[in-house]
Amino acid sequence: MPAWIERPTIDLELALPPEERYARFPDAVLASGRRLLAAIMQEIPVQARALAYWVRLRTADRFHKEAVALARQVGADWRDVTLANVAYDLMLAALGCSTVALPTPSGPVVARNMDWWPEDQLARASYLIRCSESGQFRYASAGWPGTIGVVTGLSARGFAMVLNAVLSPEGTRKTGYPVLLHLRRVLEDAADFDAALTMLQKEILASPALVTLVGSDNAQRAVIERTPTRHALRWAGPDEPLFATNDYRLLFKPQAGTGSIIYETTCTRYEALCRFFAGHRPDRDVEDEELLGVLSDPAVIQSITAQHILMRPRTGAIRLFVPRRLLNN
Repeated sequence: MPAWIERPTIDLELALPPEERYARFPDAVLASGRRLLAAIMQEIPVQARALAYWVRLRTADRFHKEAVALARQVGADWRDVTLANVAYDLMLAALGCSTVALPTPSGPVVARNMDWWPEDQLARASYLIRCSESGQFRYASAGWPGTIGVVTGLSARGFAMVLNAVLSPEGTRKTGYPVLLHLRRVLEDAADFDAALTMLQKEILASPALVTLVGSDNAQRAVIERTPTRHALRWAGPDEPLFATNDYRLLFKPQAGTGSIIYETTCTRYEALCRFFAGHRPDRDVEDEELLGVLSDPAVIQSITAQHILMRPRTGAIRLFVPRRLLNN
C-alpha cells in the first residue's frame, strides 16, 4: 500500500463574490478548516489580533473580503483567518520543506514536501484548490478551507512557485508585505515566468524566504533567495536538478540551525536529494510514483511533513498528496 493518499479538489469560481464562492464548500470541508484554524490560533497569542488590522492596511484591503467571507463560513473572526494566512511570518521556526525541480523531455517537474505544523490537522484539511474565472482556469494551490495566501501554487500562465522557510541574519521586517499573500499576488498578477521572477525579487517582504520558481521550459528553474530587502538568484544548470531545503546557498553560507528539527536537518535533506537524483538524465521522464517515493523516504520526510505536491507547469498538471499515516491517526 502506498505511503501517500491523493487529496480531493475544490473548485472556486473567482467571478462570484467571495461570500458566494465560499458558501459552496461542503460542510465536511468547512469542518476540517475550522479544526485547523482552531489549532493554528492556539499558537498565536490573542493580543496578536491587532496585527490583522496592520495586514489589512499593508495589503490595501486586497484580501479582506475573502477573509470576512471565509470567517463567516467557518464561524470565526476575520482577524483569526487573516492571522492564519500570515502564519509563515509569525511562526518561522515551525516550518520547513524540501523541494526539487528536475529537467525532463516533457518540461520541468517540481516535487516538494510541505513541512508545516500542525501536520495531522493540516493533512486532513488539505485540498487542491483550483481557481477559475468564468470557467477558465487561472491558478491552483495546495491549501485548506481558509487559504488566502499561497505556499505552493501553479499558474495557468506557465509557471509554478514553491515556498521554503529560511532564517536570515537580517531578521524580519514589520513593514514588509506578508510572504504568503505576496505569493498569492504573484500567482494572480504575473503574466509569465519572467514577470513572476521580477515580482519575487523586488517586493520588501515581512520575512525571509526561499522561493523556487519553475516555468514551462527546463531553463526556467531558479531559487530566489530572499531576505526582507535583499535577493540572490540561484539558477539550475541546463541539465541538472535544482534543490532547496531550508538554508541559503548564495546570500549566506549554508548552515544548519538549532532549536528546530527542520533547521537541524536542512543540510542532510539537501544532501539526500542530491544523492537520489545524482544520476538523473534530462532526456528521461520521471513518473509521479518515483517522485513520491523520494519525498516519502526517511532521509527526506519529516515528522511534520503534511503534504507532497507534484507540478508540471508545461502541461498545467498539479497533484496533492498527504502521508497516509496522518489520516489514520
